[in-house]
Amino acid sequence: MIPITDPWFAALPAPRREALLARARTSSAGAGTRVYGLGDPPDGLWAVAEGEVRLVSYPAVGMESVAMILGPGAWFGELSVIDGGPRPHDAVVVKPARLLHVALAAVEQVAEAHPLLFRDLGVLICSRQRSALTFMAHSIAQPIGVRLARTLAGAARSSGGAELHVRQEDLAAMIGVSRQTINKELKALECAGMVQLAYGRIVVRDAQRLRTVGDV
Repeated sequence: MIPITDPWFAALPAPRREALLARARTSSAGAGTRVYGLGDPPDGLWAVAEGEVRLVSYPAVGMESVAMILGPGAWFGELSVIDGGPRPHDAVVVKPARLLHVALAAVEQVAEAHPLLFRDLGVLICSRQRSALTFMAHSIAQPIGVRLARTLAGAARSSGGAELHVRQEDLAAMIGVSRQTINKELKALECAGMVQLAYGRIVVRDAQRLRTVGDV
């Protein structure tokens, strides 16, 4: 099924983990598949068993921003399950994926038997909110190179691999600088031997040094 590597999922009591997995349906999706779209009504919880999914938002007309990179073990879609509101992102498969889906009705069935499930989902939302606040604080106070190293190290950890299929435009939007600035900083990291740049991808060559530079 799904690797128990995500800290949130690993921390769930076994009965609640097993109840979710028992109701999950597995499917395969190729690169470019949209799992759900911005504005869609909630359809339940999703998890990445294999591959990679990204949550993408559009802060301005013609602008695309990667909000989160999700690798094997990660769960997503919890916000709309809790508040019933529309999806705040597109969820797009980037690397061919095997996905788990717990439909909304099935989530509610699990919650009837295990009422603390909604608290669990609240904890997941809070952990992501804390990460976002920490990132914002660091973005204000720290140099661009440090922010870039942290973002790359986190992306490599989330995707579970050294090869990142990420555009420089995406990195620029995530960090809040221009593409030209990101290109300059990436070349500096490449000269230092920490990454290798290729068309449409970045290969992390020294994850430990990236984490050290990014202080993560």
